[in-house]
Amino acid sequence: MSTTTLPKISPISTPVPTKCPRTLSASLSTNSFGPYPPRELSTSMELVRIPQRINPLSPPPPKKRINMAWETVDQHWHNEARRIMMQQREHQRYHSAWSKPFYGQPAEKEQYRKHFRETLKQQMQDKDFQKNKFNREKTQESAMSIAYDNKCKKEDIDKYINKHLYLQQYRNQNKTFMEDHWETRKQNKFLEDRIDREKLRYNPINWSCSLK
Repeated sequence: MSTTTLPKISPISTPVPTKCPRTLSASLSTNSFGPYPPRELSTSMELVRIPQRINPLSPPPPKKRINMAWETVDQHWHNEARRIMMQQREHQRYHSAWSKPFYGQPAEKEQYRKHFRETLKQQMQDKDFQKNKFNREKTQESAMSIAYDNKCKKEDIDKYINKHLYLQQYRNQNKTFMEDHWETRKQNKFLEDRIDREKLRYNPINWSCSLK
């Protein structure tokens, strides 16, 4: 007989939008953004001990699981009763405490107003923190962009200078080569003419036809 594994379900909890940054005041509670009343305020249901959840397929001793047909009614009932008790506790905490800020003692009213004052201050500090962080990131990004632009400009100038020096060197080498070539041709022509003149001294006929 094959068994299937059920997906794990994460426990239901009250979402908290943001956490208190470490750079802010430590006197403010990290649960300032949670619903009222916060967790630290105890109620009568907090005194009731909530039993631990048990695994229906692994019963606590002295019970033992004998075969695959073993029923788990008691274990499921235990978990269901635990769920109902937790729901009752949350109901009393978040739904039955609404009358205290309006009809409770002055200390309870002041505690209610203090909670929302701290929440407002926490939101303002978080907003300032996020704004300063955004400005720092933008400043750093601008500095990086300026540094990158300067680097690119410097690389372009260096490339231009290197290319200009290379072309100057190439031009000077060509000029030197052509000047040497012209000088060589001039010397060769001078030597040829000199040889022809020497020949004409001994032989008036210009057999090589070098002299017109």
